[in-house]
Amino acid sequence: MAWWVIPAMVASSAVTIMGIQQQKKNMRANRAWQQYENELNFNYEKQKRLTEEKKRLSEVRARTGASGAQMFTGSSLLVANADMEEFETDMWYLEKGLWTKTQTQDAALAGEIASANFAIGQTLFSTASSV
Repeated sequence: MAWWVIPAMVASSAVTIMGIQQQKKNMRANRAWQQYENELNFNYEKQKRLTEEKKRLSEVRARTGASGAQMFTGSSLLVANADMEEFETDMWYLEKGLWTKTQTQDAALAGEIASANFAIGQTLFSTASSV
């Protein structure tokens, strides 16, 4: 075997490993952007729902006032309280949706990085066994 074959194999493996390391950096950077986008979408949706709820509650108060009923007694108060509890539940589920999406994407990233690490080990083993 020529003297240059072993250094060439080692150099080839080094380049392969450096490429895989760069892929791992890109995966992490993509994940960070996904997280940023998820948080932006969550905050936009949250703000949109808060604005809609504020408008709806204003309309309810205006209708109640126009009807001559008192807002802070009896069934009107119970209905308003039930509406508020439902809205808070919706907001809780919105937040949990963000958490779930984040956890799912983090798990996917961990799997991709583990696969890349396995590829590095495989490259090293293949080179060592060939040498």
